[in-house]
Amino acid sequence: MQSVVAIVMGGQISPVDECLAVFLSQVSDVGARVAILPTACDNPQVVQAYTRGLLELGLHRPPLILPIWERAQAEDRTLWRIFSQIDGLLILGGNVIRLLRVVRESQLRCILQQALVAGMVIAGISAGAAVLGDLVFVSDHPLSSNRRWQSGWGLLPRIVIVPHFRQRRRQKILMQLLMHYPTWLGVGVDEATAAVLSPKGIHATGSGQVTLMMANPLAPYLSGGSLPWAIHLQAGQSLAWDTLPIPSLPMIITRAGMLPTVTGTADIMLHFFKQ
Repeated sequence: MQSVVAIVMGGQISPVDECLAVFLSQVSDVGARVAILPTACDNPQVVQAYTRGLLELGLHRPPLILPIWERAQAEDRTLWRIFSQIDGLLILGGNVIRLLRVVRESQLRCILQQALVAGMVIAGISAGAAVLGDLVFVSDHPLSSNRRWQSGWGLLPRIVIVPHFRQRRRQKILMQLLMHYPTWLGVGVDEATAAVLSPKGIHATGSGQVTLMMANPLAPYLSGGSLPWAIHLQAGQSLAWDTLPIPSLPMIITRAGMLPTVTGTADIMLHFFKQ
């Protein structure tokens, strides 16, 4: 099984971006097979650009373009056979509503879950990254507050992935959501940046930063309500999952006041945000 589970990219990823090179480094060998899911993308030229880009980055054979545009195509049971031969999947960005409507709770979604377990590496750009979590932010319009979050594919349970994070000022909206889900992890990914998720932890790559957010696990035992915290990972920095606080009393007692262990050249700042 591959050591990397998923690579989530925050948008503005060029066809030859270093984040895509990281994706290929996890799946690329002489016989590797990569597929592109273009469901969210309206422009065939963009799809072809990513096809050429992957080959330029070192993929040995042309990627398979999966022509899945409607729900009926996502329910095709022959996809099981196709995905049994795929080592890596790239989900393009674009129309997040269409991506949810076509794939969520479909046969394809079940296939992707089993393919992940079997070792396929999945990478998503922008909307293609956001849908992998349990909830998806779908609207920046303040009048659509009751529809700003929708259920995602749930391939990464209890995780919320928010692309274009700092560029579109989405820190506050993610903080507000996590107040209602204190055991969930928020992953904000800047543009031209990727978060590489593995069974052991998370690694940042690209030109921006990855922001991890979670409700303060000490909140049930403190007065004043929940105070979310955030950890900022710069390119080249990593964080082990077992350093994240979890809402159980024994862990709170042993970890209270401790900063997570990180790797990288720069310090990681732990911030507490007031409501």
